[in-house]
Amino acid sequence: MRAEVPSNTESRDVALTIPARPDYLVLARLALSAVCRLTALSAEEVADLKLAITEAANDFVDDARPDEDEGRLNFSFKLLEDRLLLELAGPQGAVSEVERELGRAIIDATVDECDFGEGRTHLVKY
Repeated sequence: MRAEVPSNTESRDVALTIPARPDYLVLARLALSAVCRLTALSAEEVADLKLAITEAANDFVDDARPDEDEGRLNFSFKLLEDRLLLELAGPQGAVSEVERELGRAIIDATVDECDFGEGRTHLVKY
């Protein structure tokens, strides 16, 4: 597990790499909470973002994956003047199409923009 804050003190970007396992997702939620403290987002909006990032991470985590084949899940939080960018990248997990569709519906309802690609997800909250 690795957390980084760039050496540029003016930057408000945070990166976090965790094992692609469900029990580590709490660390990403905590990092997101810390970044959100620097925004004007309401407590409800922060709770929505925590839900969105958890749902997005479900595409990448796989607790059935053998421990020796543990992938890594990368999170990037970029705080800009008018928006917060959340990026996830990692190995595709074993999630059913029904679960994926439900998760994406939840994400779509909780963020302003979302984009899903092979091995990556981008979320935006204004």
